[in-house]
Amino acid sequence: MPHGLSWFDYVFTAMGEWRARLQELIGTSYIDHADISIQYAVGFAFVAVLLFALVLLVRRKMSVARGLVPDGRFNLRSFFEMMIEGALRTMEGIMGRKAARFFLPLITSCMFIIFFSNFLGLIPGFTPPTGNWNTTLAMALVIFFTTHIWGVKEHGFIAYFAHWCGPLRKWYLAPLMAFFFAIELVSHLARPISLSIRLMGNMFADHAVVASFTILCPILVPVPVLLLGVLVCIVQTAVFCILSTVYIGMAVAHEEH
Repeated sequence: MPHGLSWFDYVFTAMGEWRARLQELIGTSYIDHADISIQYAVGFAFVAVLLFALVLLVRRKMSVARGLVPDGRFNLRSFFEMMIEGALRTMEGIMGRKAARFFLPLITSCMFIIFFSNFLGLIPGFTPPTGNWNTTLAMALVIFFTTHIWGVKEHGFIAYFAHWCGPLRKWYLAPLMAFFFAIELVSHLARPISLSIRLMGNMFADHAVVASFTILCPILVPVPVLLLGVLVCIVQTAVFCILSTVYIGMAVAHEEH
């Protein structure tokens, strides 16, 4: 299947006027003011529904008494436990135990939706929803607003933004304080852009490489590329979540005097 197309395109193309209605419902992109590609929107919805179903299945298994005892083998439940435990340990090392447990649902939600979206692109005939900037920017903006909303809530509006003016805040250092504030402002505004473009660019390029090798030689040759793609999927999930944790941790951390 050509790069940039997926089974979702063929399915909705066959639906005729329903495709136009779905496209109208999805709307246009705020980035380039063009129609949002159906395959990415539907692909993201497909991953969300699949993940929700898997979570319900794992929750059901853990609700029975015997489910509290580890199975001793790798399965769906142990996979989720391993991922969440690893995320919690990493977050505790970055932002402390209390903040890590509070923000764990947000970070693990991003982790699982990115992880499954990335791996969807490795299945022939599908494209990764994270290969589109509309998807990754939306997630990055959630992290951006969470960072500053909880930063203001933790420190207060004035104290939070005053911290951007540097360690020395005196009236005679006003020009220097304004310079520090401008640098911090640009730095914080660049965070969601860098988070979203890094994830989107890597997944788009990874899918393009895998698709190209698969089309040129579908037997054996794509295997090393697929293995590299698996590594890229895991690394990009970790990078997004770790950087998100660092940003939130820096915002809610109390300054030590």
